[in-house]
Amino acid sequence: MHAGRVLNSAACLLLALTFACTRHPAPSPPIILISIDTLRADRVRADLTPNIVALTKDGITFDNTWSHVPLTLPSHTTIFTGLLPASNGVRDNAGYALNEKLPVLASILAANGYATGGAVSSYVLRKNTGIARGFGYYDDDTGDALDITASRPGEKTLAALTAWMNGVSQQKMFCFLHLYDPHGPYRAPSRFQQTGRASYDAAVAYADDTAGKFIAELKRRGLYNRAIIVLLSDHGEGLGDHGELDHGVFVYREALQVPLIIKLPNGERGKHVASLAALTDVLPTILGAAGIAAPQHLDGVDLLHTKPDPGRQLDAESYYERLHFHWRQLTSVITARYQYIEAPHAELYDLPADPQETTNVLQRDRREGLTLAKALAARATPLNAPSHIDEEDQRKLASLGYMSNGSPAGEGTYPDPKERIRYLTAYRNAERTARAGGTREAIPMLELVTRGAPEILDAWILLARAKETSGHPEEGIAVLRNAQRQFAANPAVALALADALMRSRHLDEAQAIATTAAAMEPVLAHELLARIALARGDSSAARKEAEAALAGAPQRTASLLLLARVQKQSGDWQGMLASLDRAAEKTPSVRGLQADRGEALLHLQRGPEAEQAYRKEVELFPDDIDAWGNLAVILAVQGRGAEARQVVQRAVSLNPGPAAQRMATEAMKVIR
Repeated sequence: MHAGRVLNSAACLLLALTFACTRHPAPSPPIILISIDTLRADRVRADLTPNIVALTKDGITFDNTWSHVPLTLPSHTTIFTGLLPASNGVRDNAGYALNEKLPVLASILAANGYATGGAVSSYVLRKNTGIARGFGYYDDDTGDALDITASRPGEKTLAALTAWMNGVSQQKMFCFLHLYDPHGPYRAPSRFQQTGRASYDAAVAYADDTAGKFIAELKRRGLYNRAIIVLLSDHGEGLGDHGELDHGVFVYREALQVPLIIKLPNGERGKHVASLAALTDVLPTILGAAGIAAPQHLDGVDLLHTKPDPGRQLDAESYYERLHFHWRQLTSVITARYQYIEAPHAELYDLPADPQETTNVLQRDRREGLTLAKALAARATPLNAPSHIDEEDQRKLASLGYMSNGSPAGEGTYPDPKERIRYLTAYRNAERTARAGGTREAIPMLELVTRGAPEILDAWILLARAKETSGHPEEGIAVLRNAQRQFAANPAVALALADALMRSRHLDEAQAIATTAAAMEPVLAHELLARIALARGDSSAARKEAEAALAGAPQRTASLLLLARVQKQSGDWQGMLASLDRAAEKTPSVRGLQADRGEALLHLQRGPEAEQAYRKEVELFPDDIDAWGNLAVILAVQGRGAEARQVVQRAVSLNPGPAAQRMATEAMKVIR
């Protein structure tokens, strides 16, 4: 036989054997998926992420991996479905939910006998988006269900996931850990905040430390060597590289290129792959590694068993700016060499020569730009409109940087985001300044935004509150009147104006505006009308309005808590308890809910249950000083002085400061 043919045959045989070995892993390997939200690919380095770097030495690193959308919910939906946002229908964090008919990674694994458990660190990935489908266990408890901070440290998320793992057979489990610490506002324990280290990098180091603890736990349980472990991020972060501080608007490399590391049972170690990869590839790759058939018609490929395609094109998009500010959306296509961005002024970047994408080469490389523009246009899919999003979601998403959806009057042509990004940056800076207590300093920054980019609705509302907080409530009302002219058809502005008028005791005008707004936004309008009635001291009218709000949204937590407040004012303790119990069924982790239950139970002379309610409150919210005090008094009046003193001591130890000391002084008067 010809020598070349012998070599070719041997190569084919070797390839077939390699394919067979990787295609049929150990039976039902554990599958571990670690998603570190907002982690830029260029931050995976030894001095910042030693645990992730250590994982790369045990697995395969795909060095050229891209996200398809720089937002948390759409990107994780892509990961779990293997479909582009245009295919799975989730285009934004607000107003979209996963189609229950689409197969998802967790449900496929569950159907193949896997125990499926996930724990997430952000409200954005809450259960009611549909992202939890297929998980037998899914912990999305990020703290107070109505608290606008809406996220939790990764260590707490890890504790929730490992607690679930304790009760599961180690042979067939799928574990999903979501860490959110590198997402703004970049919180990290002080031990990670080294001198000269940026706050983002400190948060990245903290997330790496948590991921390292999880990997160590897998080793302790004997799972590490047998497991398929995938570590990735959903998107990157702007950090000002193209004028965007965070993410969501632009589709440049810093926002889309992400780490992707895959460790296989007894697989290749320390390998780096330079060819294009994408987050749509995660589902088919995991299933292929586990020997499970993937659904057909996916947008991704099995990276381990598909020959790299040098002509591959990856699509990316952001409709965030279109949906939230009525700016022009951005779409792009990425190849091994270029990224083409479809925008009012199109852009083409030569990625190997210009990785920071600083020089638009569209005029130089017109043929390539035209080819990519045509390919992108051929795959274009119309935007599916978002569904309604309620005020609870809106407030919490806004606090995370996902701003309200304004609808300016006479919107006309959509502006170019590049021409508006400086105003969004100014708004972000003003928001952070106000949050840090610099309300007065934030006012001129917000005035700049409302003049230069009046379509940013949240800037108007924050400016009005800043004026009010600074002691000028009438100026705040004037700001909202101007905003109402800008957003004539938006009920959020009308309700914000009515709310400000109510706080300034302009009750008649507040009631008139809220009544008019009820035609567009009945639930929120009736809630506001109930608060206006309470301000008048009219419990009967307040109850009628609260019940009207609940008629439109029977399980809405805010409406139930409002009704409970009305019932408390009128002395209807049984009704108050019933409303609070209904609220607790949906969202048990709400600050003050259990304490209010305790108060109602005391009035109903159900002391032991009241004690348990207060214990639950301080367990959930150990900084609730009043709840500690009430619990101590309940114990004291039952003659359980020693227990009461222990409660007081516990409260003071957990809450050093004058508030706890004052509570202790008052409580000890009863205990003695």
